[in-house]
Amino acid sequence: MSFIESALQANRELFQLLHVKGLEESHYQSFAIGAGGDLSSGIDLVAEKIFIQHLLPFGTIVSEESGVIENPTSSIRIVLDPIDGSDNLLSNLPYYGTSIAYFENDKCTKAIITNLANGDIFIKDEMGLRRGKLEKNTLSPVTCNAFSKVGIFERSYCSLRVHDTLKIAKIKYRSPGAFALSLAYAHDVSFVLYEGKMRTYDIEAGLFMCEDLYTFCEGDIFLVSKDKEIFARIKSLFISN
Repeated sequence: MSFIESALQANRELFQLLHVKGLEESHYQSFAIGAGGDLSSGIDLVAEKIFIQHLLPFGTIVSEESGVIENPTSSIRIVLDPIDGSDNLLSNLPYYGTSIAYFENDKCTKAIITNLANGDIFIKDEMGLRRGKLEKNTLSPVTCNAFSKVGIFERSYCSLRVHDTLKIAKIKYRSPGAFALSLAYAHDVSFVLYEGKMRTYDIEAGLFMCEDLYTFCEGDIFLVSKDKEIFARIKSLFISN
């Protein structure tokens, strides 16, 4: 079984757990602070266990929850966020997913991001960036949405300067709360913006999927957009301030 198919199988197992079996009381409990710096919930750890079972045979896993899980027989590195947006999941907000990046010789060559709320999957490998549904076997190429009306500004609630800057510029955005998943939708929305410290678990798979888009990363500001004019307009706000 290929790496991508194994990743899909893990996502399907997790999707089944969430939508058929349902969350249990233990899934809501908080445990120790994970490698990514956030408290790990029960569902974070359950999801991580599922991915380890499916993906560890392919290489060493670097997970947001447990950190490095070694596979001494492989030089492959797999960067994993078992649940992206777990606070949304535990609050019954339908915007959460998983993020997996596959590295060969320190270069990302495969990635899969899944929206566990609605079953959207995004896969990028040697065949390009494609999207589909977990329950279906068909994938179609990702194209840019020419009619997008809003962008995404992740972690806007803790913004020190970006929120007011966008407000003055009258730039519309939403803040759904799952950065990796938002990067997967970057071809659909006007832009994706992030302010703060960026972690490898959040960004690796999404960055790989956004290689064909305009990207700006300086200090604590990260911006990606499919639209050259929108990208230049937002970027100029931070260069001049």
